[in-house]
Amino acid sequence: MAGGTIAAVGAVRRFRSIRPRLSLGVRRILLLVAIFAVWEATTGGFGEQWQVWDPILLARPSAAFAELIDYSRSGLFLKDLTLTLQAAFAGLLLGMAGGIALGLALGYARPVAETVEPVLVALNSLPRIALAPILLLWFGIGITSKIVLSLFTVFFIIFFNTYLGLRSVDPELIRAVRVMGGGRLHLARFVVLPSVFSWIFAALRTSVSFALTGAIVGEFVGSSGGLGYRMVIAAGLLDTNRVYAILLLLMVIAVVLIEIAKRVEAYLLRWRPSSALLT
Repeated sequence: MAGGTIAAVGAVRRFRSIRPRLSLGVRRILLLVAIFAVWEATTGGFGEQWQVWDPILLARPSAAFAELIDYSRSGLFLKDLTLTLQAAFAGLLLGMAGGIALGLALGYARPVAETVEPVLVALNSLPRIALAPILLLWFGIGITSKIVLSLFTVFFIIFFNTYLGLRSVDPELIRAVRVMGGGRLHLARFVVLPSVFSWIFAALRTSVSFALTGAIVGEFVGSSGGLGYRMVIAAGLLDTNRVYAILLLLMVIAVVLIEIAKRVEAYLLRWRPSSALLT
């Protein structure tokens, strides 16, 4: 009898821990259903009396999904998806490595940072889309120009977050570690790196989307393959369904990548307490 009671209590506790997640998932699904229902109705999917937008200008979700299925069955889909993701991931990794390295270096060398800061700010202000034709001339229409554009897009986000994270370390914590006899390695391990990692992972979520955007923009300007290249061709042929199908695919890819980044952040920074105000 006691064993059955304990098992029942355990089941209730597990259900209570799962229920908030289920409710969040249900709310998100309902929101997506409502958005697509309104979208379908305003493009005439439920009858012309509800139509607000011409499907030539705004494709119906049902037609876009059907086009996406046809596109995924073609031999071009896997090739285009692979090219775009390769450029985005390579640019993301290289941009993160370079941004973290330079951010840490300048964070420890304040005179140098103050000297080069205007140059970095000026470079960061350059429109990424304006750089695409220049990179196309330098590196050609291959994947290299897309990787460099993604790298340039991600680099400054990671760099400034790393640099500001290093500069925002609590001086009281530094003094406390030094009072307890800690050296540079102890400061780096227990104070500096945990603080900087929080800033880096905060920038990672944004960087994932920007890396994908950089690859797509590069394919817009000049390419022989990729999702952006295929979208330009579809737009030139007034194939609205194909354009919106690729846009939906890009949104799904971005959401998946950001969710992966969030889970990696939650695992690596599991020591960090969560704020009660944000729960």
